[in-house]
Order: sequence, then structure tokens, then C-alpha cells
Amino acid sequence: MRLTDFTLDDATGIHMPAGEGVPAGYLDGAERHLLDALPGVTDRSTGSEQLRALMRDWPSLYHLTPYRATIFDCLGFSRAGDARVLELGAGCGAITRWLGEHCGEVHAVEGGVARARVARARCADLPGVRLYAANYSELDEREAFELVTLIGVLEYGHLYHPEHAGDPRRAALANLQVARRALTPDGVLVLAIENKLGLKYFNGAREDHSGRLFDSIQGYPDRSVPVTFSARELDRLLADAGFGSARFFVAHPDYKLATTIVDAEAARDDEHIHNWLDAPAPDRGASRGPLLFNERLAQRELTRAGLTLELANSFLVAAFPTDPDASARRLGLELGWVARHYSLDRRACFQKRATLRGDVVAHEPAPFASAPREDEQAEVAALVGLTQQLSRERYARGDLVVHAVLETVAAEGLGPGFARHVSELRAWLIDHYGQPSGEDAPPLVRGAAFDATWWNLVATGEHGWVVVDEEWGLEYPLPADFVVWRCLHHFLLRNRLQLPEPARSGDAAQFAARWLRQVAGPLPDELLAEFAALDQAIGLAVAPGALPQRPPALLETLRALAEPEDRRLIVLADGGELAERGELLAAYLDRFGAEDPVRLVLLAPPDGSDALAAALENGVAGPRLGEDAAADVVLTAPPGDAEGWRALAAQASGVLSSRAALPELSDLPHFGAGALDELRALLTRAG
Repeated sequence: MRLTDFTLDDATGIHMPAGEGVPAGYLDGAERHLLDALPGVTDRSTGSEQLRALMRDWPSLYHLTPYRATIFDCLGFSRAGDARVLELGAGCGAITRWLGEHCGEVHAVEGGVARARVARARCADLPGVRLYAANYSELDEREAFELVTLIGVLEYGHLYHPEHAGDPRRAALANLQVARRALTPDGVLVLAIENKLGLKYFNGAREDHSGRLFDSIQGYPDRSVPVTFSARELDRLLADAGFGSARFFVAHPDYKLATTIVDAEAARDDEHIHNWLDAPAPDRGASRGPLLFNERLAQRELTRAGLTLELANSFLVAAFPTDPDASARRLGLELGWVARHYSLDRRACFQKRATLRGDVVAHEPAPFASAPREDEQAEVAALVGLTQQLSRERYARGDLVVHAVLETVAAEGLGPGFARHVSELRAWLIDHYGQPSGEDAPPLVRGAAFDATWWNLVATGEHGWVVVDEEWGLEYPLPADFVVWRCLHHFLLRNRLQLPEPARSGDAAQFAARWLRQVAGPLPDELLAEFAALDQAIGLAVAPGALPQRPPALLETLRALAEPEDRRLIVLADGGELAERGELLAAYLDRFGAEDPVRLVLLAPPDGSDALAAALENGVAGPRLGEDAAADVVLTAPPGDAEGWRALAAQASGVLSSRAALPELSDLPHFGAGALDELRALLTRAG
């Protein structure tokens, strides 16, 4: 059967075979919903916000989400140009749509007329897309297409094949031969399929098609269900079908909604590629029960053992008829990266793609996000103070801190060891991001600490913890305890199945409150409720949909800290210098008092702050510091990195110093004991 033998059915817009083909219809219940809804959708593109509103269950999510397209974008098919595409098993058109947006012609074959009609409706505005209703196993195209796809269909072959019904391997081989014959010598087959030996199946997840426990890892005793293959089996099938070579990728958590794609063969041991693979993997269409083991820790061990591909939940395969380099040149393929991660569950202005290549992770806007509303990011910033900055960052080599936390939980449950992790995070936040706060006030951190969670911190050994993926920032300071609360809250939401009872079935906000109080002391319920309201407001500002109507009350308080009403100038000083030269501080206190809108911030290492405070109290300036009319003087730790020094310098107007004691602040004006009149003049001009 050739595509030229089909005739267009004007009533449906579908090309039908001349004779009566072998039925190959498969339905999942979403077809009627989509067929009724799509005519009312004006934007049917990949990433459409209108389509997002139609997602109501697993089948409709699967057919409409932009995550369906990540497996093609990651390989660079957006540069395929005028390529002719043969899609075998089009389903309801999720992949068809993306291919039609980026390629010259798309000939999509779907076994069921109902699904073909949905795919036709999804692509109605794309003149280069044609839909055919037929059993693709009967096609006989010859070197006519640069790209052929088999996305989630090879496993069904033995259920519909006209000659090899009931024989999964023979049916799969025959269908791969259909694809091979259709390809030009410089073409490529893109295949996506679940792995029969996927890690989640060993950990109690039901097989994705049959819904039975351990079905695939026992070799599918009942062959009346779709049958998948191991990496080795699939590689042999491709070779037997006539493909010269194949390149396997890990589609994680599976090819259906791949958030991360990894080239396991290209990854090196020191890249800790397991950091890119979140867990536990979902049981599509249902909830997973309690796990047999911690899946994230197991994924780490598989990576260390070189088994990432063999026990991946899904494969993405690029198979080449002859020379892979020739195919890559023809289609503009991009194969030089190690991992790619997509963040698409956001409003359009925040969607992004991150790519690990060499020693650099590049963060950039997602290439197939729908166009954001004009000034959408500005609206979010005005409402909740959240900004996004995408950049290139040097790759941090080491394990994410969350692995150490999960190790402790696996070893001893939620107890003193877990509390130590919480305490360590709180201390690190204050040391790394801390900024001046009032006397007896809770410790504050810069807004850049907002997303410094266990899964965004890498333990690098000699360099300590390094923050990765610093895309978010808040324009106001935050209570350090809010950042810890937020980490705990989302830790439970992300790892619920991997935690013991009662946490597994408990409330995330209560979990966060309990463990935060263990390290921070008593905190009022009202404050913790404000933490929850702030986190929810920021989450709603990032997620698709309507923005919150107004910011939470705590945000207004925090903004006031960032913009104090008296508009104080900030003067910095090296606490060590002032302890040695008490007369310099005494001269400052003689000229400036409580009535002057200026704050003197003394910087001292955390381990030396007590000794410094004692030296100042016992020195020449000691009596003046204790007076009611004394100037505003705050003692705090210096920033922990270059970014922190830059942020501090940006807030300051000068440095109280008779020498260049702080090289990080060398660009600021320095005021010694003989230059305090200049500081007074600066204060007058600012007022």
C-alpha cells in the first residue's frame, strides 16, 4: 500500500485507503472530548495556553501537553527545514502538530479514524500536514522521507499486524523494516518506547500498558497486551531491520512527558548525571503506592554502575540507515550535548530549556513556548517581586545535597539526623545570603536565596555547597526561616512516596512547621501561615493561569524592609579594623547619632563576631555604643561569595576606613577619621 493510493474524504479531511484495510484502531477515551473542543480553540500550536485549559485527565494531558515535543526539540529537529516526514501512529496529533510547525511536509498515518480526525483538527491550520487512516504495517514507501517516527506505537504491532499477530518480535521487526524502507539514505528514524526493564517497574510501579505488577520484567507471560523491549533487544531489532547504527537516549521520567533527556553514552562519571533525574517516576494515569526502595538513591547507584540506559523507564532512539553524520547534516541535528531539561509547567514568559554541554549549563527560553503576554514578567515582578534571569553557568560537579538528606532518611528515618540537615541548611543560608537585620529580629537573607533548596545545592567537596540554577530572585529580603520552611514544604511534596509514615500521608505545611521549629525555636502559627501564603502567591505567579489579585501581607512587610521609610544610607566597615582602631569608630560616633539617617554595618567573620563585639564594647567607643542617642550600628557576617559582595556594594554609599581593608569594596568612596565632613555632606545631599 502506497500513500498515493489513498483518496481524500471531504467529510473528514482524512485520506482513506482505496480498499478495506486491516483495522488498527486504539482509543483511550479522550477522542470525543478533544474533537468537540478543538473547533473552539484559536491557538492550536504546541504550548498553546488555550489547549492547556482542556487538560482534565491523563489522556487529555498526554495529547495536549507541550512535553510531548521535547523528544524532538532536544535532537534539533526544529532545524529540519524542508524535510519530508512520515509519522507512523499519529494518535491525536500532539507530535504531528510540532512536526508540522517545523518541517516541510508531514504525512501522518493513524490506524483509527476517530483519532485521525482529532489529529486533523489539531493541525487544520497547517497546510503541510496530511492525515491518513490505515494500518501502517501495510505501507510500502521507498526512500521517500528524511524523517520517520514511531512514537509509542512499536509495542502495539503484534496486536494489529496482518501477518505476525501474537508475535511481538516479528511484528516489531516487520514494522521497523517498513520504516527503514521509507527512509532516504541520509534520513533518520526517531523511535520512543518504554523499557521493559524500567527501574520503576522493579520498584512496584504497574506496567504502563497492562496495569499489572512486574508484567514486563517477567517477559509478558500474557501476550495479549502491548509488549516493550530492553535496550539490547531493541538495538538488535534495529540492526536486523537494516539500520546501520542507532543512538540511544534516556527519556526521563518517560518519553510520554519527558522533562529531561540524557545522552547516557556521552555522560562522564564526574558529571553526576543522576542529578538531572528526579524521582520517583510517575505511574501514568494512576497514583503509585508505597515504594520498595528510595528510587532517587537507586538511580544514583545505577548511574555510578553505568546502568542508566539499561534500566531507564523509556528510550528515545535515533536510528540511521547509513552514515549518522550525513543524516545530522541533512536534518540539522544537534547531538553534542549531555543532558537537556525542560521547565514548561509555567506561564509562557518563564518556560525554559537547560542544556549541559561540556563544562557549561546554558539556560534559555523554551523554544516552543507560546508567545507570552506583553509585559507579563513585569506584571509578576510588580505583584510579588519575582524576577527571572536566564544565563550560562559553570557546571558544578558533585552530588546534589538532597541525596545526602535522602540517605539519612533511608538509614534512620526522620529523626535527629534529618534535623541536622535542616539546621545545616539554615546556618548556610544565613552565612551565604545573610544581610543586616534589626536587633533581636529574625535573621534575614537576600531575595536571591529564594530557591536555594536541597535540590538546587551541589556538595562539591573542597568548595563546599554551590548553588545551581539560580534563575529566580526576589527584590526584597526574606526571613531565613521562610526559605527553610519552603525547602521542607516542597521536599515532602516531591518525595512523599520516599518518606516513612506519618510524613508520607501527612500535611506538607505541618511537616515544614514541625522541623523548622526544631532548629529555629518557637515560631507563631500566624507567621507560618504567612509563609504558606507567600509561597502560594509566588507559585501562582509562576504557574499558568490568572495572577493572584493582591500580594500577601508578609510580602508588603518584606518590601518595607527593602525600602525603609527613613531612606537610610548604608556605610560599611571592616569590623576587624575598627576593633584595632577604636578611635576611628569613636570619631564616627562623635559626628553621627540616632537622629541621622545612616546605618553603619560592621562586617565580621561568623566565628569572630563575639570577640569583635567584646573588643568594641571594651574599647574607646564602648561607652558611646551604649548611649540612647548612639548611631545605628549593626554587626553582621560578610557575604559568602562574589555575588553577595556585589549586592552589598550596590546598597552601600561608602566605607568607613583609613585603609583599603576590604578589596571587594574598593570602588566605593572611603571615609577616614579626617574625611567625616565629606560623609556628612553626602548625607545632606541624599536627604
